[in-house]
Amino acid sequence: MTEPAGSARIKAEGQRLFALLPTHIQTVDAAQGYPLRALLQVLASGVVEVEGEIDALYDSMFAETAPEAMLPDIAALIAAEPLQPLPPGTGQSMRAYIANTMRYRRGKGTARVIEALASDAGGFGAVAVEYYARLARLAHMADIRPDRPGAASLIAGGTAAATATAFDQLPRLVDVRSIARTGGRHHVPNVGVHLLRPVAPTFDAAKGVGPYSEADLAAVPLARPWRIGGQAPAGYFQLAPVDGERLRLFNPDRRSQDANGRVVESDLADRLRRLPLHLETEELRESALEGRDPRLASSPWFDGLARPFAIYLGREVGGAMQYRRVPPAEILIANLDDPPANLGDRPAAERAHRWFTGDAAGPQQHDGNSAIACGFDPVTGRLIVANTAPGYAVEAVRIAYATGTGREIGAGPHDRNDADVPFEVIDKPSGSTLVWLVGASDDPPPAGVNVAASLAAALTAWNGQDRTGKRGLIVLHNCGRAMGGSWSIKLPKGSELHIVAARWVSPQVRPGIDPDAARLGYVVRQARQFAVEARLRVKTQTGGAGRLVLDGLILTAGLELEADSVSDLLVRHSTLRAPGSSALKSVGSLAGASIGIDHCITGKIELDGSQGGRLSVHDSIVSSDGALGMAIAAKGIDADFANLTLIGPAHVKSVEATNGLFVGPVTAERTQAGCVRYSWTADGSSLPRRFRCQPDLALAAAAERKGDALTDEEKADIRLAAAPTLLDTALDEPTLAMLHPMTGDAIARGGEGESEMGAFSRSATALRMANVRSLFDDYLPFGNEAGLIDDTRSSAVSMRRNRP
Repeated sequence: MTEPAGSARIKAEGQRLFALLPTHIQTVDAAQGYPLRALLQVLASGVVEVEGEIDALYDSMFAETAPEAMLPDIAALIAAEPLQPLPPGTGQSMRAYIANTMRYRRGKGTARVIEALASDAGGFGAVAVEYYARLARLAHMADIRPDRPGAASLIAGGTAAATATAFDQLPRLVDVRSIARTGGRHHVPNVGVHLLRPVAPTFDAAKGVGPYSEADLAAVPLARPWRIGGQAPAGYFQLAPVDGERLRLFNPDRRSQDANGRVVESDLADRLRRLPLHLETEELRESALEGRDPRLASSPWFDGLARPFAIYLGREVGGAMQYRRVPPAEILIANLDDPPANLGDRPAAERAHRWFTGDAAGPQQHDGNSAIACGFDPVTGRLIVANTAPGYAVEAVRIAYATGTGREIGAGPHDRNDADVPFEVIDKPSGSTLVWLVGASDDPPPAGVNVAASLAAALTAWNGQDRTGKRGLIVLHNCGRAMGGSWSIKLPKGSELHIVAARWVSPQVRPGIDPDAARLGYVVRQARQFAVEARLRVKTQTGGAGRLVLDGLILTAGLELEADSVSDLLVRHSTLRAPGSSALKSVGSLAGASIGIDHCITGKIELDGSQGGRLSVHDSIVSSDGALGMAIAAKGIDADFANLTLIGPAHVKSVEATNGLFVGPVTAERTQAGCVRYSWTADGSSLPRRFRCQPDLALAAAAERKGDALTDEEKADIRLAAAPTLLDTALDEPTLAMLHPMTGDAIARGGEGESEMGAFSRSATALRMANVRSLFDDYLPFGNEAGLIDDTRSSAVSMRRNRP
């Protein structure tokens, strides 16, 4: 194992102190066995401790380096408005807000500062709109306002898509209502701060100009065939891992760090629309044909960093896959909500363009053709390769992209590293750790790490011998996919197998540092996901079973546990689905096994608890996903739920729950044990005692106001008024399980610590919004009033705005 960092520092300090001694004293000490150096080594521990305290003191003087506990003291020193503390795990700190307070004050009263406050204090992408500029005015000679016409501008067709958003330019009549209290907008003193709640984890594009190898594109997801009616036409691909589903692409967060910059539409992490991208790619094609300076072409969406997405088309060259990045000018933005009328049709390889030049002699007509490599729909994540010259067949497609989510759960490129999961891969002298690396890598693994051609090959190698008491690690280095009918996993007693989508880093040899022979490498859990399009089965074991950990995977055909096949299962940061069926199913008794679901999106869970067992679901979304019956069918299983959004009914033996959003009824067989806290419970639930749950609190408050018992009709009205409304319930949508902006505080701030109930409890969105509101009075001009406007939309609403 590695030496503790503190011990290494003490040793280095002791050597430094010894080096300060004269040479003759060092020589005498060496002749006597270094007793003086040993004494200095003891003294060095005190020196290191004092220096550590001094370093901490210096760090505490600056907002950028101060510990979290010191930030309130720095805020008080500069009279920064105190913010409401956020619960642990939000990932949001007041550090940036405190560090930028002086800059805020220099720009006080400007829309730019309001946007910066929303970003630093709330973590939101936000646009501040001064609504006096959106009021219609009379265009007479005393008040000429050519920028505010009286009719809607239909140029480019973007008017309807921007309606009611921060970028709505339609002139309005005055609305004298308060923007903060009654929802008014268009009034002279009103300032609207439009925010977006989803985050957009991003798969980054490859560096360089290509051609690219599989190793170069290890962090770029591999698209799968787009099957239509059971067929997979040549050149048809989709990003969604499940047949027939869509994957909505988002613009990566590109907000500038420039203190003087304003947020524009192409900066925000929001859904991509077809029309702006189509107009931009057309402009790029036309400017290239007409010989215009490319620097003059308007390109707010496609930039030099391959944003908002990058497409790589690959074919086999010399026995290896080679990819070419498609320039934006060769991408035809298309509407692929539905397949072409004639299945198999593909875009033409060229697109015609006509333009005119001329002088006094008259106009001259010019015709040209632009190359088209593919048609792509950013709204569905579907791609059709263009008809190219014979002999050039695209065999693989990889796409670097961003998509939205309410919080970073499920599989994706987000950082999944945690103190509770191993980072270093150590092969102890006993040789009990077996490591397989799957996927091309430019970082050659050291001896002791097996390179497997595929996940199936690695599982075959693990299953091929008796692994009793052994530990196995399968690292899926590429953002790839695996297909097949079904695969089996054997977990004999005392064994432990981890299947992890992660970046593999081999040990680095540094001059003057002795390498640790036991360290095989490092597993960095970020920028990777791996799709398995086959049903995984864990086989029955006699004499006891082992432990299985799945990390960063997308399972589209589910996971099946045979009787007595596993003693402990942990699925973390994964998407576990089998639409229309059980995503996690046990065939036979679990024999008291422990099942853990952490930061996951899962379909139906069906477990046999005839011999007991435990199910823990934390920070996750569980839905029936088109399957009949329960979303969680686990009779005889003791359940532990925390920060769970359950879309569908559930049946368990007993339940402990905190911050739950149970949209369907939950039935616990034993109601005398357990407790449900800070949760919403649907009608028809049979649960143990409840503490500060809804709609219980709303019903109690209404009865107190009335001073008498409520009638059944009154109870129904109150339940309906307090009920949560979710933006989307389909598991393939980016706004899955996010609360609608109109959801009241009973849900949005009804969780423990005033966080929201459900899977996104740790994001503490309502608290962050309250922190932003608390700063308005201090940073707005006198007489102005600001209100937060949530522009987060469901997929149904977004699709109506995304025409064509």
